[in-house]
Amino acid sequence: MVPTNPYGHVNEDLSTVAIDARRKRRRRCLMSVAIVAGFVAALIVLFSVTAGSFRTPKFRVRSATFLTFNVTNSTANPSFQIEMNTEFAIKNTNFRRFWYRSTTVDFYYREQKVGDGFVWNERVKVRDTRKFTVPVSLSSMNVTSSSELRSDLNAGVLPLRSRSRLTGKFKILFVFRKYKHVNMDCFMDLVIATRELRNISCR
Repeated sequence: MVPTNPYGHVNEDLSTVAIDARRKRRRRCLMSVAIVAGFVAALIVLFSVTAGSFRTPKFRVRSATFLTFNVTNSTANPSFQIEMNTEFAIKNTNFRRFWYRSTTVDFYYREQKVGDGFVWNERVKVRDTRKFTVPVSLSSMNVTSSSELRSDLNAGVLPLRSRSRLTGKFKILFVFRKYKHVNMDCFMDLVIATRELRNISCR
């Protein structure tokens, strides 16, 4: 008669416990993978829904104060040399902050560049308008048509145009970035008698 192992049931119990432990670990691992996959899927869906809803901020000229204002309306050599502090505004109507890079604003007189101003990188708060002042120098040195300039100086109004391209981004959940390009194209009249910018129109 073969002797019976009195510990056989103990070994079977240990094997069952080990199998159950492996099953639980596998189940926990699968649950963790499912949770991570669901979170990533939710982020992707949220990004796809919100990324396209950002409105392009607006970049505009608001006004200017003048430091140097030299205008010569001579028959032979009409000219102007003007230093002004120009106030700009960037309007952000979105529910996220807008971070923008440095850029240059160019000023034109009848499609001829007569000056520029440098805009430093900054940010615009949520649903806010950031106003700031930039020094700009205007000079008629590159103006080729003396007769046209003389006519405008006689009329007392210099037609100006400002153009720029601003590149910025919105941060989404510290992971994604949504970039926006803001184009400025503003028309205005510089009134010589009162030394002010009037009829500012931007598109």
